[in-house]
Amino acid sequence: MTQDIREFVEHVARLRPCAPLIGVGFSLGANMLTKYVGEEGEGCRLVAAASVCNPYDIQATVHSMCVPSLKNRYLYAAALTRSLVQVFAANEQVIMAGPVALDAEAIHKARNIDEFNEAYTARVFGYESAEQLNTSGSSVHYLKHIRTPMLFINALDDPMCYRHTIPFDEIESNPYLVLACTRYGGHLAYYEGPGLTPWLPTQLAQFVHGMLAWK
Repeated sequence: MTQDIREFVEHVARLRPCAPLIGVGFSLGANMLTKYVGEEGEGCRLVAAASVCNPYDIQATVHSMCVPSLKNRYLYAAALTRSLVQVFAANEQVIMAGPVALDAEAIHKARNIDEFNEAYTARVFGYESAEQLNTSGSSVHYLKHIRTPMLFINALDDPMCYRHTIPFDEIESNPYLVLACTRYGGHLAYYEGPGLTPWLPTQLAQFVHGMLAWK
């Protein structure tokens, strides 16, 4: 699930072979970027990378999102599931005409992310189950292989990427990694001051400038 990133980075590197490349990922994109950097190891073409609101362990995250609660039933997890089902419904005719055998009724009836992944995502990507998909796609397993300076930013009150999924020990044990945890910030909702000034762009810009100066 990181091949798109790999092809893009290699394409840009061919076009601009002397340009230092830095990757920044958000939410699930942060998980994919982290996994890519870990897979590449010493050969990673990026000089640095930043991960913001990374779920790290997809299986644990999805499991937590499926726990019956008011928040999951009526807010974040429910809204995300509804949006996925709506996207499928809007493109159902084209998707069902594709090469992968799918149960459209099961997709429409999905009540949470796990059920949607079981009925649709796992099958489309060639996995036997949603659990296999989630485990394979989790960046937590690749942190130890990263050999590129990488900044991780997570909010401890994130309602979708939970505190218990943040791999504190794994990040601390790798000298290439730095973790910055904020008390507040939600899921990509970093604002400060009475004018609700975006906080995140300044932090990422400082990191990028520092890495470019170091490189």
